[in-house]
Amino acid sequence: MRFKSKIFNACLMSVCCFSATVLNAAEWKSEPSIFLKGQYNDNVRMRVDELKESSSGFTLEPRIKFAGEELHLWDMSVDTRAKITRFQDIEDGDSENLFFNFDGGRQTELTDWRLNANYSRNTNFDTDFESANPDSGIGDRTERTTASIAPSVRWNTSETSQIRFNLNATQVTYDEVTSLNYRDYDNNSLGFVAFWALTEKHQLGFTSSYTEYDSPDANFSYNQTVLQLDYTYTISQLSNISLSLGGRSLDSLREDVTTSCTLDDSIGGGSILPVNGQCPDSPLVTPVIEDITNQDTGVVTNITYTHKSELTSQRFTGGRTVSPSSFGGASEVRSATYQFTINNTERFTTTLLLDASDSSTVSGTVSSRLNDRTQYRIEPSISYRLTKNWNLQFLYRYLNQDYTNRITDGESASNAVYVNLFLHWPKLVTTY
Repeated sequence: MRFKSKIFNACLMSVCCFSATVLNAAEWKSEPSIFLKGQYNDNVRMRVDELKESSSGFTLEPRIKFAGEELHLWDMSVDTRAKITRFQDIEDGDSENLFFNFDGGRQTELTDWRLNANYSRNTNFDTDFESANPDSGIGDRTERTTASIAPSVRWNTSETSQIRFNLNATQVTYDEVTSLNYRDYDNNSLGFVAFWALTEKHQLGFTSSYTEYDSPDANFSYNQTVLQLDYTYTISQLSNISLSLGGRSLDSLREDVTTSCTLDDSIGGGSILPVNGQCPDSPLVTPVIEDITNQDTGVVTNITYTHKSELTSQRFTGGRTVSPSSFGGASEVRSATYQFTINNTERFTTTLLLDASDSSTVSGTVSSRLNDRTQYRIEPSISYRLTKNWNLQFLYRYLNQDYTNRITDGESASNAVYVNLFLHWPKLVTTY
């Protein structure tokens, strides 16, 4: 399996090497927890009305986090989580997911060196939509493995400015595909960020990034360059707003594309257009195969507003960016999310989450347009802290997806009710 490739091995070796350098920790902490969830969903697979299936389901999610630190010198954490879900009324509704995250850093007076590594194995059938997987809810059951490694360094050039370099290498593979033609891909990026504090309330920045995407199975690849200006305004001690605006340039390549079908002279000659990228299977028809290049430019934007007081907190994010697709393409995603939380009492909290996004293919194969869709989510919830270690949550989620391409046209919606119970054991702390 490809997840045992050089990226995953480099991820594991880097984690081990970093951990070996800090075994004599000043302080180690372990934080075990367990999450139990019961739910009812009236459209588990997010299909159109005439095909939707409803079911009750249960989720068990054990988690343990190890963390160590030595003040002003280094810190590290290893966070491992498993997620097991069962839907009672759907034959293939089982899923076993695994998530692993490592984060560590060494600090000096002027620099902060960090390493982040992630590994996850999950299924598209898992409809919690809690991950960054842009293809969730499209297929039936697909085992997806993601491995990434991201080193970075931050340098404080002065009391009011800093620069940061970061690398990210990500590999996505599919072990089981039952209904849709998902493609493995690699996505690697290099970024540079610089910030200057102009005054106490105004901060100006610059961001530059270069990304390479390659999907050999889809015969598609692209590279993207982004340049943008960043601005942060501190409204008060409780709130601030950040704005980013820039441009992107995306150069893509589709290899071995059948552009036309040449007819033999014995049947009149000439040419016809291929159907679904293929010519008729006949010795009298010869496909014309070419490599196609394309360039696409556009705008990238991002806005973030946060406000937090003793009783309430608000956060709004919106943006326009390009994301890789598992169908062999690049999708421009426009999204907006608003979250409002009220701490009614010391134990009782209410939250409202509103989310909207629109995805459209800017370059790629024909199948990449499977990801073209508009999505809306409304999610109110209430939480109550039963004891110091036990939390109870009631959550309702309305999700609507409208596919806008000619292959999978159709609107689907789901209503889901969750009852979640969370147990967080007290931290176990050891000092050396």
